[in-house]
Amino acid sequence: MSMTQSAVMPTKGLRMAGSMLIVLPLLSLLVLAHHPTVAARDVHEASRQLAAVAGFAALVHGMLIAGQCGILYALLTWLDSRKLANPLPRAAAIMFLLGTVGVIGAALVDGFIVARVATFPHEGDPGLTIMDQLIRYSMSLNQVLIVAGELALSAAFALLSADLIGIRGGSLWVGAAGLILAGGSILGLLTGFLILHLRGMQILFAAQSVWLVWLGVFILRSAGDVRKSVIATPTIDRTSGTG
Repeated sequence: MSMTQSAVMPTKGLRMAGSMLIVLPLLSLLVLAHHPTVAARDVHEASRQLAAVAGFAALVHGMLIAGQCGILYALLTWLDSRKLANPLPRAAAIMFLLGTVGVIGAALVDGFIVARVATFPHEGDPGLTIMDQLIRYSMSLNQVLIVAGELALSAAFALLSADLIGIRGGSLWVGAAGLILAGGSILGLLTGFLILHLRGMQILFAAQSVWLVWLGVFILRSAGDVRKSVIATPTIDRTSGTG
């Protein structure tokens, strides 16, 4: 394989990662806008509504989980190009993995477990009491997972942004914006100002999506710059020999 070919091949992965970071957050934001809601005065009505939207809730959360996995892949691809042996990319990758586990866990609870609980038999006062406790427990578990996951993701955004600031080529503003986003998210979550019910989640994810799209554009431009510099470099074939 020639030196030019080996250098250009990684840029293909970066172009795909950049494209994914532009498309997937926007699609996920659109899906989140169709998140089903339940408004009930008692547990009997709540369980009836939850059971009615179970199929749609599973579809919405399944798509959100798929989108989150795609975003994680794209971010890890970028971090790998920054050399995971280095402290900041390695720490960011670990926090992205932990945060994604938390967010996916919350989506599984909200989209699948809560609806499954709502279908349990619950006739009579004891059944309704148990149903109420199960739903409350599931929603508490959802909140613990989503808050922990978003705190980890915010820490990952901060680490990735700190690494971006050290790159030449217009990454300063992307990195600075990422640090502001991460700091504001962590502060809001820890103080309770940002509550991750549906509206709060939509606000947070919208802010994250804007930054991820910006990062995706930067990655695409970086991949293009690398490819241009490689094409301008004379080709050296390492496979040829004499004998």
